[in-house]
Amino acid sequence: MKFSAYKTLLLLSFLFLSSQSNADSAIDATGKVYVQAGYSSLNINYGKYSYNIGSTYTAYLGGNLNKYFGLELLGATTSTTDYSTTLNFDGVFLKPKYALNDYVEVFARMGLNEVNLSTSYAGRYTGSYLAYGGGINFYFTDDKKQYIQLDYMNWAHNNGYSLSGGGISYGYKF
Repeated sequence: MKFSAYKTLLLLSFLFLSSQSNADSAIDATGKVYVQAGYSSLNINYGKYSYNIGSTYTAYLGGNLNKYFGLELLGATTSTTDYSTTLNFDGVFLKPKYALNDYVEVFARMGLNEVNLSTSYAGRYTGSYLAYGGGINFYFTDDKKQYIQLDYMNWAHNNGYSLSGGGISYGYKF
C-alpha cells in the first residue's frame, strides 16, 4: 500500500483517536482495533459495457472511534489473465455504523481511494477517487471478536467509468 501525505496524516489521526475512544456498545466493547481480509468480485462498467475483473483480495486495518464511527485503511489487489488486467488500490475510509442488536451491525463506508488499473483493452488509469458503499457485519462468537462482513462498494467513478462490486470478509477485533 502506497502512503501519501494525506494518508499518513489520517493514519496518525486514527491511531490517536482509537487510543482515546470509549466504546460502550455490546459489539464495540470487545475491541477498538480490527483487521479484516476478504474477497470481492469487481466489475468495470462503461456505458452499456461491463467487464468482470474477477477475484480481488482486500485487507483492512480499522479502528472504532466510538460506537457510531470507525476509520479504516484498505489495500486491495487483483491480477487476471483476461485482458491482461492488473488492479491495485488503497484508501482511507470513514465508517458510520449502527448495531441492530448484539450480533448484527449495519454500516456505510465512504472515503478516498487511489486506484491503479492496467488493462490491455482500456489502457492504464491511475487516480484518486471518492469511494462509497455499505454493508452488514454478522458477529458469530459470544465475545463479539469475530465477524463475517458482506458489503457492496463503488470504488471509483469518473467520466462514465465505474469500478464496483460486492465482497465477503472475515474480521477479528483485538
